[in-house]
Amino acid sequence: MKIVLSIFLLTTFSTWITDSVGQNAAVALKSSLLANYDKSLRPVKLASTPVNVALDISLRQIIELAEKEQTFRINVWMRLRWDDELLTWNASEHGGVDTLTFHSSEVWRPDIFLYNNIAETYGALPPITDVTVTSAGRVSYYQPEIFTSACPVGIERFPFDRQECQLEFGSWIYGDSKLNLSLVNPYADRSVFTKNEEWILKGMPMGIRVAVYPCCPETFSTAVLTVQLERRSFFYMFNMVLPCIILMILNVLGFYIPPDSGERLGFFMTILLALVVFLQVLSSSLPKTATTVPQLGEFFVATIALVGFSCLASIVVIRLSYSSPPSRPLPRWLRLTLLHYLARLFCMNTIAEEEHVVHPTIENVDSPAVRDLEDEAVEQKYSILPSLNEISRHIREFSRRANEKQEEDNDQDEWKMAALVLDRALMFAVGFSTLVVCITLLH
Repeated sequence: MKIVLSIFLLTTFSTWITDSVGQNAAVALKSSLLANYDKSLRPVKLASTPVNVALDISLRQIIELAEKEQTFRINVWMRLRWDDELLTWNASEHGGVDTLTFHSSEVWRPDIFLYNNIAETYGALPPITDVTVTSAGRVSYYQPEIFTSACPVGIERFPFDRQECQLEFGSWIYGDSKLNLSLVNPYADRSVFTKNEEWILKGMPMGIRVAVYPCCPETFSTAVLTVQLERRSFFYMFNMVLPCIILMILNVLGFYIPPDSGERLGFFMTILLALVVFLQVLSSSLPKTATTVPQLGEFFVATIALVGFSCLASIVVIRLSYSSPPSRPLPRWLRLTLLHYLARLFCMNTIAEEEHVVHPTIENVDSPAVRDLEDEAVEQKYSILPSLNEISRHIREFSRRANEKQEEDNDQDEWKMAALVLDRALMFAVGFSTLVVCITLLH
């Protein structure tokens, strides 16, 4: 038992001594490397040698894509690797230490900026995390960062739109002859990506863009990350499109309200006001632009136009139903169009047939031939009685007025029948237009 305990204590002490020696060697090595190190100079031994910087990006989270401000905010993990020729050593001469850790503010770092940055910061990588350096001088610099970039948002297909936001990273002062920027992978890493509730991430291709700027004669290479997004439209479909479709259906069914009830115009105006409110809510969440109109906005405008047409159609139908006296006979072309063709088309044959109903008693009484015979008989029989002639004259006058009233009522009924047929035709027209608008603007 004493032998085992002695071996255990000896092993523990040896390990502690080894770790202490290794730690002391790392501290001494780090101090030695930084003694004559100038972090403001490129870490190369020859001034003509460019620093090869490999860039890789991992997307952590899409924070916000603001359509109104046209800004894009994301959280990414930046991964930079380069060779530092001034931070090399022989591991066997320094207690086997093959890796050292430096704070990122102690060594040279490539001045990578976000070119299209619009945040309050300047889009640079602040020295927050540490860097690891191998004995061969290979530096690995990993740091999380939140970037805010400009992103022009196209709203033509809103809320079924797809957006592409680009983030352009590059050196601010070093051209291609001083710093050679390359990509580790053609696509950004999304293994740690957190799903966004508003946007679907479709892809993140990366590429190198070479440009010449007016300030400098040499070329500058930048890494361009393109974030491809597709909007989740369920929120807008459920909260805006579905209520609008219900209002459109009510707009069609509103034609079943009798025109003489006095409630139809109020019903249509209520629908119109509700649609205007929806349009105002949509306008408040979109950028103010005069060049494009979102698809959802076109849908609301088309719906408002249909409801406005329904109001106009109701006014016309009500006006035809209550033609002010003296009413004129229904024109022949209108009678043929409405009471003959359209009435049969919409299965309203009974209305068309009511116009041709003949009332024999009234026709016989009011027939001019019968009146002439009656007048002649009365005059022959009662010519000797002036009082009876006066009575006969009053009878004829009463009969004439009754006949005019009957004709006027018939004309009024004919106008009402035409109004009913026109009302049915307008209902089918609005219903068909509603179907076309939904299929065209919601596909």
